[in-house]
Amino acid sequence: MRICIVALILILSGCKSPMKDYDFTFFKWNIRESYYLKFNSSDTLYYVNVYGYKEETSFTILGEDEKERIQTILDTITFPKEETFENNLIEDGQTNAFVLKNGKQSKKLKMHSNGPDQFWRFGKSLDVIKNNHVFIKTNKKIDLSEINKMVLMPAPPILSQ
Repeated sequence: MRICIVALILILSGCKSPMKDYDFTFFKWNIRESYYLKFNSSDTLYYVNVYGYKEETSFTILGEDEKERIQTILDTITFPKEETFENNLIEDGQTNAFVLKNGKQSKKLKMHSNGPDQFWRFGKSLDVIKNNHVFIKTNKKIDLSEINKMVLMPAPPILSQ
């Protein structure tokens, strides 16, 4: 009986709580760069460079610590009720957008020049991860339709003459 109890304790103490399966997309735009990062709880990070009206997709493999750091932030970060933080002035600056899907639940945030500090810090940490990796080009198409609804401006209406 003692052997069974010891075995049960060892099994239960060795179990980790299951990680949530996320589909996360980050967008960054400023006058010098425009790109998306896509993370889906695996060790692969996709980078889609859209600067200069091109679309080049590449990928890299994250280190275990980087993957866990991103996963931990996604587990703990709290999205505000407002989905957009931007001012009405036309100005240079930086836009960051975040879309986090977990199952059927989706959370979104778009910020330009202002917004929650924790998201600005998260964006900077993702930028550091991107800059510390070498990416390999791929022909894989990344679905950016949901985040593009937030970040792409609709075409102006055509005026009839």
